[in-house]
Amino acid sequence: MNTLTKTIQNVNILKMIDIIPLFDVLKANIIRSHMELTVIFLKATVSDPHQNNLIEAVEEQIAHFLVSKVRNTDMLFRLEGSLRWGLLLPQNGEEEGKAFLNRIFQLVKNENFPSDSAFTLQGIIVEVKNDQVMFDDLIAKQFEVFSQLSEPWKIEVVTDYNSQPIKRVKVSILEENVVFGELLELTLQKMIVDHFQLETKVFSDGHEFLQSDWYLSGDTHIVIMNDILPRENGLNVLHTLRQMANQKKFIIYMMTNRKSLGDMIYAYESGVDEYLIKPFDLNLFQAQLKRTFARL
Repeated sequence: MNTLTKTIQNVNILKMIDIIPLFDVLKANIIRSHMELTVIFLKATVSDPHQNNLIEAVEEQIAHFLVSKVRNTDMLFRLEGSLRWGLLLPQNGEEEGKAFLNRIFQLVKNENFPSDSAFTLQGIIVEVKNDQVMFDDLIAKQFEVFSQLSEPWKIEVVTDYNSQPIKRVKVSILEENVVFGELLELTLQKMIVDHFQLETKVFSDGHEFLQSDWYLSGDTHIVIMNDILPRENGLNVLHTLRQMANQKKFIIYMMTNRKSLGDMIYAYESGVDEYLIKPFDLNLFQAQLKRTFARL
């Protein structure tokens, strides 16, 4: 008995109404966790589309076959209309989607089908990197793409949803030395960080920073500050920010002339994310910033 005709108990194929909330949960984590998410659509075409019995038989055969080949983490679901399925692949990108479909197509071609149940397959791969896309958008897109595919065993890649949205990040520089503060701001402005829009502002001391409303928004906020500042020093600003309800939005770089291990431990225990001992190399500073952005 070949793979397509064997019986599999408890065929686990989700309905569209079941997959939508799962897609929404996975989509919500795309930007924050940098998780990959790919949706595969699969369509079968039978030799005689007017034979209802043939369509039902092929649909059952393919359903059993797909269930036997998907991983436990994959989510197989049935689309509206006959001979159409979808597959949600969490933590997988376009290349993994292509590899999966190519393997499925090759396995199907190698099966010994009865002559009265011959069919061909077509597939669509959609890598999702945009948390604004709706599941209905993907469904409409697959109908559009399938209507334009005429070649059997064709795999089409849809790139409409693989561009990440631009995320705004505020950057505050708290530095008494005007020239050095401007140099740090220029360094930031010259950086090219994909998918991020940086808004920078320089403050001459901690009091000026805390009196502004610049730090009160919900945006991710990188604070690069000296530990010694007039009126309100950096450690006081640090404690103020870390006591805020949304303090996790702040990524704090502490600039200092203090090199002792005790000072560094105190700074990290107080909530500093990066510790920069002056004078520091600007290339190293950029590398640290790029690593920070990679984690956002």
